[in-house]
Amino acid sequence: MAYVVFLRGVNVGGKNVFRPAQLAVALADLDVVNVGAAGTFVVRAKASEAAIRREILARLPFEVKLAVVPGDEVIALARSKPFQGVAISKGARAWAAAMHGQPSASPKLPLATPVGDAWSVRFDRVAGSFALGIWRRQPMGFVFPNQVVEKALGVVATTRWWETLERIAAILAKTPDPKADAAAAPAAARGAAKPRPRRTRSQRARR
Repeated sequence: MAYVVFLRGVNVGGKNVFRPAQLAVALADLDVVNVGAAGTFVVRAKASEAAIRREILARLPFEVKLAVVPGDEVIALARSKPFQGVAISKGARAWAAAMHGQPSASPKLPLATPVGDAWSVRFDRVAGSFALGIWRRQPMGFVFPNQVVEKALGVVATTRWWETLERIAAILAKTPDPKADAAAAPAAARGAAKPRPRRTRSQRARR
């Protein structure tokens, strides 16, 4: 099973700057694909969630929080088209926040921050491991969606724009499924036509 890793709080200042492409190279044994510069990776090799966490944390010179989500869940979320019909632009973008565990609260949704018509972040719903919503550009400054999610749900979250999730889903769709390949091999072997033995001249004469 492929996994998707979302790192939180990296590449946002002088302290935690790192080069994700270099980290992906260092994790070549996990067949890692780097997606963007925010710390998002698709792990295509066969490995457990615990092993993936251990490998990544061992190669970073600073502490970081990360969410590890099964690739199948990301594909299913993208195929559900949660923002279909929503007008997306540079001033109004869709976001998805990967949660680092189970929420400890269940607020009434949708939830807008700040309250009122001039909201900057709207938290619409929870879908599996993700919180989903819309961000709007406002003159009062930038409000990070993960701040809204963490306050509302009581769980650490890592936000990515929706187009990043779509890129991830496209990569996952091209990733071979070892389980499917293993199941297909015996079926293909059973269904393969066996060559018919050639008849000798005497056998053809007796017909």
